Order: sequence, then structure tokens, then C-alpha cells
Amino acid sequence: MLPTLPTLACATCLADKGSLVGQAQGFAILTMLGVLAFMFLCGGGVVFTLVRRQKKHAATLAAAI
Repeated sequence: MLPTLPTLACATCLADKGSLVGQAQGFAILTMLGVLAFMFLCGGGVVFTLVRRQKKHAATLAAAI
């Protein structure tokens, strides 16, 4: 059986909660989540627009027949 060693997180993984590095890490995570949410909203908007245009086109074809 291997002896257990204490695991310590480096500053990259876990910074002091009150330090500037910790605050910057928190804002970086929020920024990345904001960019991700924006990208999902853009993708949803494209799908919504395509569905709306398809319905309008189908209605135009049905009226022409």
C-alpha cells in the first residue's frame, strides 16, 4: 500500500479568496461563462430565425397554390 501524501493546490488551482489573484480568477470564470452564454444565444437566434423564415416561406408557397 502506498503512503498517502498531502495534496496541495498551486495558485493556479486555488488562490486565496481575498487576494487579487483569486478575484481575477473568479472574474475570468464569469467572463468565460458570459462568452459561452452569448454563443449559445447566438446559435439559438440563428435557429429561431431559420425556423421563422421556413414557416413564412411555407405559408407563401401554400398561398400561391
